[in-house]
Parts: sequence; C-alpha cells; structure tokens
Amino acid sequence: MAPIDDAEQRLSGISRLDLRGIEPSSRAWEEARTAVAASMEALGAVLVVQDALGPDLRRALFGRAMPELFALPLDVKRSLVSGHINGYVGPRPSAPSYESVRAWETTNGGAVRNVGDVLWPHGGNPAFCDTVSAFATNMLGLQRKVGTMVLESLGVGQGSLGSHLDSLNYSVRLSHYGVSEAGDGMLMKSHRDPTVLSVVVQHDVEGLEVQAQDGSWLAVAPQPDTVAVIAGELLAVVTNGRMPACVHRVRAPSRRERLSAQFVSVPKDSFTVQPLDELVDADHPPRYNPCDFDGYVRFRYAGEGRKLSDPLEAFCGVAKGP
Repeated sequence: MAPIDDAEQRLSGISRLDLRGIEPSSRAWEEARTAVAASMEALGAVLVVQDALGPDLRRALFGRAMPELFALPLDVKRSLVSGHINGYVGPRPSAPSYESVRAWETTNGGAVRNVGDVLWPHGGNPAFCDTVSAFATNMLGLQRKVGTMVLESLGVGQGSLGSHLDSLNYSVRLSHYGVSEAGDGMLMKSHRDPTVLSVVVQHDVEGLEVQAQDGSWLAVAPQPDTVAVIAGELLAVVTNGRMPACVHRVRAPSRRERLSAQFVSVPKDSFTVQPLDELVDADHPPRYNPCDFDGYVRFRYAGEGRKLSDPLEAFCGVAKGP
C-alpha cells in the first residue's frame, strides 16, 4: 500500500491513503497502519480513499436529503433539541452562517426515524431516514478500520481495542454553510472536536482546512472518492496524548454555499473516557484523568470552558508539577 500522490494533494501537503480491500494481519494492513499513524501523529487527521459513498448515495444525501432538511422552517428545525451538541445547532458568533442537525445513534435505524418524525410530523420522511441510515452504515466500517489501525500502531491489544470500540456510539451531523460575509471566506474558526473520531465528507465546495505542526493551514480538496478522518479530543484522552486532536477550520473563499456530512463517534451513555492501560507506563505517565463526556460537553459549551483555549486540559488534564 502506498499513498496516492497527485498534484492537488502535493500542493495541500496531505497524502491520500487507499484502504480499500485491505484485510487485518496482512502485509498491506501493516503498511497502511504505519501510514495512518504517521498522518494522525502529524496532523490529527488522515485522508482516505473509499468506495463506501457511491454516486447514488451521494446524490441522495447531498442532492435530496440535506436540501430538504435545511429548507424546513427555522421553528421546525429548532424543535429537534437534545443537549448542547445533539439536535439542531443554529448560527452563532463564531460561525454566523452555519447550521447543522445531529442525528444520534444513527446505526440504529429506529433512532433515525424518530428524528424524521420530529422534523416531518405528518407522515415522517422515510427517504430522508433511509439515506441517513445508509450513510451511517456505510461509514461505520471505514471509521472502525481507521480507529483500529491507530490503536494497533500504539501497541494496544485486541482485548482493549475491542472494549474501546464497543464503548462507542455513532451519530451523523449534517451541516450547511451559507455564504460568508467575511473577506477571507471564513465560515468556522479553528477548533477541536469533542469526539473520538469524525469522518468528514465534503460536497463539491472546498472549505475544510487542517493545521500542520508549524501552524500553517492545509486545504482538503472535496474529492468524491475521498474522506477526511479527524481525531477528536477524546482520542487524545484514550491514547494518553499520543494522538493529538486535529485543529481545523472551515473557509470557503469561493463565496458559495457549502454542504458537508460527518459520521462521528463518542462514548455511549454512562461511559467514562480515560487513557487505555496499555498506553500508561513509567515513560508515559497519565496525562488525563477519567473524563465524563456529558460533564465535559456541559463545561465546554455552557460553562467556564467557553472562555478557554484548551478546555479539555482544564477539565481533565493531569496537573503538572512545578
């Protein structure tokens, strides 16, 4: 397995990795695992060539389901509320042209239909629900493959790896960005996600940029066969700081509306996130205390964490001695 190299990706400084057809324990798996880990360690992100989102599903998602969703009246979208990060999120000062809807537990088809019943109370929207469910189902294997490679690269055994994967819940966030009024085309300022991993699928219009270690910004082209897998803050906790959360932003200087879809993993209800035992030793002392996900979300979005540049460190970081 070798990185796919083309002119556009060389300009961005990010290589794409083709993980299609690679099976665990093979030589190709080992090579891919090394490349995934290197990209994650450097950027907190990796670009993956995939065939999980074919042209028919892409058209159904971006051509029908999402336009129908965001065309709904604002009061209808606002009726889908559940906590600080679930349901509908509208424009805010840091992202004035952004809105999104998060459908949670999307690998459970019934949960997606509950969302459809709220948004379309008179008969639901079966086509919308089927499309979101198909997207989630197709992305699940890809995200688990990348997550497995990341943890295997650090020496995590199959028992701990399986327990970690079993502790996760999955959701889909559908995002719409209006035309930015800012001269630089900024749609969402730089940030880290409060997730384990996110698979980001862009549609047609550029926008996603990830920050390199030297502070420069690398553009991720919206290629139909490629997704970005982004490390969230909770992956940094699980790996004891060995895999950094990706700093990223959204900037579309072409001044066009933009759609993207994310497939996201977070802990299941009642699960506490902490560094895996195999990643804590004398050379790697614990960097994070156990992190209650719901408590962290409240702290970050409704508490003191809103004012901090590194809310995760303040919430569960292990205090360093003098």
